[in-house]
Amino acid sequence: MIGLNEKEVFLKRIARLWEQLESSIEACLIEDPIDLYYLTGLSLSKGSLLLTRKKQLLLVDDRYFQSAIEKAVVAVERDQQVAWEEFFAHSLFKKIAFDSEKVSYERYLELQKYNKDFIAHSSLLKNVRAIKDAFEIGKITMSAQLLRRGFSHICSLLKVGITEKELAKEFEIFCLQQGADSLAFEPIIAFGKNSAMPHYHSQNVALQSKDIVLIDIGVVVDHYHSDMTRVVFFEEPHLQLSYLYQIVKQAQKAALDLCIPGTILAELDLAAREVFKKHDLEPFFVHSLGHGIGLRTHEFPRISHQGKEAQVVLQKNMVVTIEPGLYLPDIGGVRYEDMILITEEGYRFFYPIDPHE
Repeated sequence: MIGLNEKEVFLKRIARLWEQLESSIEACLIEDPIDLYYLTGLSLSKGSLLLTRKKQLLLVDDRYFQSAIEKAVVAVERDQQVAWEEFFAHSLFKKIAFDSEKVSYERYLELQKYNKDFIAHSSLLKNVRAIKDAFEIGKITMSAQLLRRGFSHICSLLKVGITEKELAKEFEIFCLQQGADSLAFEPIIAFGKNSAMPHYHSQNVALQSKDIVLIDIGVVVDHYHSDMTRVVFFEEPHLQLSYLYQIVKQAQKAALDLCIPGTILAELDLAAREVFKKHDLEPFFVHSLGHGIGLRTHEFPRISHQGKEAQVVLQKNMVVTIEPGLYLPDIGGVRYEDMILITEEGYRFFYPIDPHE
């Protein structure tokens, strides 16, 4: 059951949505399951939330109807033709916005029968969800703290002969036993030269003496995701990769130093790349610097000096990752990733940072 305080959280989110939208938008249609959870607190595989500035109506099928009636912070009706027609018939608005990144063209054609002007909008909730409220920050903190314990557990299991897949499975079992809902993504456990592949899939490769171990992991706790990457030098450091490790840490610090409200995202990426350029290593940085995180592992904004989000400005209570990396084919790779909360004066980490890492 959603408590009274939580109900207020979801109603405030709906209010924030309207604050973000231009005044010409009279109504909204929300159907993405993650967005529905964000605005209602209900886990639905299917549903339609119809919003005007004065009215909210959630339409669900019989699988969710009783639960929604009991828990929803908005009015609930069965998802039937008559409910849609009645909503539109008693509404004076002519234009209704929908998220064009999440609604299929086929669905758009279906909506035309209601004789309203359905207006494509590319970011109905993108900007709203990017700014986390206190409720979300608490959930993300719980997820991150569990993840940190999972990383420590992995490190305790490192021994010659254990395989990447075995380590990934041990991590999953540990996190589920500790209260995770699920993993945020398939763990990337990469030994030796396998670490040179940023999106590597763990294999039955056994850990050998003096291997580098790249660990990219994440969990989900109460719907909220966490994400971190570390490298461990097993038994003794690899000379060339140890050098890369120090450069990657410098690049991350250069980006973190700019993590204050008002900074343009492109500047973060360029700051990290400038460090790599000084050491003639930028060609080996092959992905963006980071991303937003919350109800999904990868969400708005993407941190890069390229693309349509490059000019997005950091704001207080954004949660992002900063994860520079360098990858040398057939030798190995280093990536170092932390989650941070943008604060009024800078940022803070979500999990304790070991100075020896």
